Amino acid sequence: MRSTIRLIVAIVLAVSLVAPVTSTTRAGQQPAQGPTQAFEPLIARLRDGLKLSETQVGELRKLLMKRAPKLIELRNRAQANPYAPGLQAESEKEQKAIREELSELLDEDQKGKLAGVDLRQLVPLGPAVIPINILPRVRIEPGGVKLATSERLIPAPAVAKGRAGRLTDEQKILHLLNRLTFGPRPGDIARVKEMGIDRFIEEQLHSETIDDSEVARRLEVLPTQRMTSAELYQFYPPIQIAEQRANEKNAPPIFGRPQQMLGEIVQQKLVRAVSSNRQLHEVLTDFWYNHFNVFAPKEAAQWLVTGYERDVIRPRALGKFRDLLLATAQSPAMMFYLDNWLSSSPDAKQPRPPAPARPQNRQPPGTTLGANPRPDGMLAQPGADPNTAMTAKKEGDANPQSETRNPQSSPAPPPRPPARKPGINENYARELMELHTLGVNGGYTQKDVQEVARCFTGWTIDRPFQGGGFVYRPWMHDDGAKTVLGVTIPAGGGFNDGLRVIEILATNPSTARFISRKLCQRFVSDDPPAQLVERVAQVFIKTEGDIREVIRAIVTSSEFNSPSVFRAKIKSPLELAASAIRSIDGDTNGAPALHEWIRRMGEPLYQFAFPTGYGEDSSKWVNTGVFFNRINYAVALANGQINGTSYDPVRLVASETAGNPDALTTQLSALIVHTELSPDSLRAVRNGLNGPPPDTATLRPAMNSGPPPQPVPARAETNPERRRIALLIGLLMGTAEFQRR
Repeated sequence: MRSTIRLIVAIVLAVSLVAPVTSTTRAGQQPAQGPTQAFEPLIARLRDGLKLSETQVGELRKLLMKRAPKLIELRNRAQANPYAPGLQAESEKEQKAIREELSELLDEDQKGKLAGVDLRQLVPLGPAVIPINILPRVRIEPGGVKLATSERLIPAPAVAKGRAGRLTDEQKILHLLNRLTFGPRPGDIARVKEMGIDRFIEEQLHSETIDDSEVARRLEVLPTQRMTSAELYQFYPPIQIAEQRANEKNAPPIFGRPQQMLGEIVQQKLVRAVSSNRQLHEVLTDFWYNHFNVFAPKEAAQWLVTGYERDVIRPRALGKFRDLLLATAQSPAMMFYLDNWLSSSPDAKQPRPPAPARPQNRQPPGTTLGANPRPDGMLAQPGADPNTAMTAKKEGDANPQSETRNPQSSPAPPPRPPARKPGINENYARELMELHTLGVNGGYTQKDVQEVARCFTGWTIDRPFQGGGFVYRPWMHDDGAKTVLGVTIPAGGGFNDGLRVIEILATNPSTARFISRKLCQRFVSDDPPAQLVERVAQVFIKTEGDIREVIRAIVTSSEFNSPSVFRAKIKSPLELAASAIRSIDGDTNGAPALHEWIRRMGEPLYQFAFPTGYGEDSSKWVNTGVFFNRINYAVALANGQINGTSYDPVRLVASETAGNPDALTTQLSALIVHTELSPDSLRAVRNGLNGPPPDTATLRPAMNSGPPPQPVPARAETNPERRRIALLIGLLMGTAEFQRR
């Protein structure tokens, strides 16, 4: 109870502060600056970092004034097009010249410090991610009735000691919506009650039958979501490749920086989480991506992750586990992330094609002396690791680059991957068993890891640094006999060795228990009952890993509908962000401002560096580092401070109750929290509406110790009615009841 009080008190403080929030989304609204003013931030940084004297500062200003025309020209070009031909090279040349001239004004100690100073802000190349304007969703107005008046408070379930207890039908519906969706929207409880719980479950389990055309139409404006990995590399290349193209005739266009791809995949995820009608499908897509996690910023993975979620995870989220497991094993994103694309037999020898006929004493056009020929006719970097030059394709395979490259443009060379030693790489084999199938206690040994790694040698990627696809190369494969979990795989199996491993692991009872427990963690509780896990595992085995049947077994179980698991899980940052927007019938285009809030709360999407993914133990989401950011998010959303995300406070309540604090609290509690607040929560909310903010020195984050982070102050709202509604919404979203699902 005490932690609940502390949480509510913290909300009171956060919402009561009314100073404006500085937002990066308004940076473009600053007044125009003169030549000297534009460089003042850099001058101040150099002055402080290098300990410049006033004389040196004056000389620095003169130096920048002298070069101001060129710098301003470069800035204007960068603002118009960050990939303008030659921009990067000219910018670096200007920075180098300024660095050399500035060095002449410095002593030896200052020169040493200057080497570590970044001068790139002289010519900022514009935002790495340009948000795409997604159309707002189409709302069906509830016959002119204010939204909150259509909702009613549901009694909170009582957990009786010594006996199981039962949920009422309304409590079951709310619990179901909190677990199978990203939170109920206004009217959802009534809709499910009318159609029936069983029919709602079946509808969500068969997501293909649900009309989601509106979301699909809205997301059509995101260009990266329609492109292959090869096209993404073509149109969103590394900056070095973009600069090389500046000197090419009829070079293909460049649409943006590589970061744009990550920005758009996060954008679509947030739009789907908030607006999709196929809510269970979205919840499971998020679950399986974390289960088969790939760290998007890792080198070439950034061009592969879009297709990984779209073409591998999403279509199989409710299918057979074996199919999903095989698809991830053959995914270039997974193979690159866990290095299986480099895994080869220690004795592998790359075949060399017959040398082409050539005239005597003549060098063939387009070659470089000393370069090593590659099987596809491309040139390898001199001295490159043979594993980094694997480009041979299966017979009949299309070259992904040939479908997108301008035929009049020479192919841009990919960035050189880090050198790696040839041989077997065990990374994927280990994570495949520990994280994807059997679990850490699933009965495998280090010898099994080695044997599985041998089975997957030769499963690789065609030109991974140019968005290539899966390819099997027999010359890389270890074709000897193997033994995996006691099963002998005869020699000479080739590509089928990997398929045999997938079959062995997908049908292993340890896999059934591991996957079943993790799904029970997602949908039931952080520590699900062992009896439930075992029953669900038997369904997994009986149905040969049918995910749809496993989910049905979980959500229709008595354990799922127990009062003890009602709101037993803390919402993840993604769940909190989406459920808050849905609860007030809000809308979002998934712009970067919302990405940043989710990152602050601890869950930067697609950016978890370790293969474990974010996991299903929800207790980790409450800690000192992110506690106040969860509260601040509620404050920012309630006050309309998140660019690209909006709602209408006035349409939430009936006008006759707006001036009555008790009636307003009851209506908005029914709309947002749905259940009656605990006495402590209700008291704190009322105090927040009527009393002054508490002393900040008395606050401590719930379940933690140490000085509290300062909450983000709320923007002042001039309309009294909207201000009171926004204040109450922020308070309700910060309650322990809403923070859990």
